[in-house]
Amino acid sequence: MQGGTRASDLRARLSAIERALDDGSYRPGPWHALVRDVRNSMSCERAALAEDISRVSRKLHLRTPRRRVATNIGILLEIAVTILGGLAMALGVAARSPVLAFVGALLWMATFEPLIKLMVGRAAGVHYDYLYLFGVEPRFKMRYGTYLARPRLVRIIVHLSGTVGSPLAAWLTSRMLSQAQPGVAALCYGAWWALVVINAINFILPLLGVSRLGLLPLAMSSAGSAAMELREGLGG
Repeated sequence: MQGGTRASDLRARLSAIERALDDGSYRPGPWHALVRDVRNSMSCERAALAEDISRVSRKLHLRTPRRRVATNIGILLEIAVTILGGLAMALGVAARSPVLAFVGALLWMATFEPLIKLMVGRAAGVHYDYLYLFGVEPRFKMRYGTYLARPRLVRIIVHLSGTVGSPLAAWLTSRMLSQAQPGVAALCYGAWWALVVINAINFILPLLGVSRLGLLPLAMSSAGSAAMELREGLGG
């Protein structure tokens, strides 16, 4: 009975948020509180709310105008840019152009991250709505209810997978270009170190209870989201 009462309360709060979004009166706060409570609810409750949470999350996300495309088109674009990055590196080596080679490496650093996280997420049962730009960074928007419906350990793994792509691309390109373009390889290796350090900071600070770094919410990063889930699961 208590579980049914809790589920009804969560659904009522979700409906109130959606009504406020629809009439333009929503103010920040209720959504984050609701998501925290849903994360800590029983799996059956999370599954029952998944579709409604995804819909309301989409409305929240699209309050800010965003450049976006459907998920499948986004995947094709990401793959195309990855291929373009490989061609740019090959041409950079052939033409002895460090600029072209480095541009290709940067493209890999940009595309590996969302593609790897998408693949891990899909394998874990998380669905996606669309690809959008967060500044200049491409990201896939989760159908948030399908994410919350997964067990906490799975959610942590999905977020941690989002920390792998860019450092992996930086390390790979540093190895690939070490002979033909040693200067570019050194830059890529430096980028690998920088990305590892950034991810480490974004992971450690939320474990210590820090939610922001300057004006940037750490939950906007994959490492930060993973750490917050972990801290919450440990009762922090």
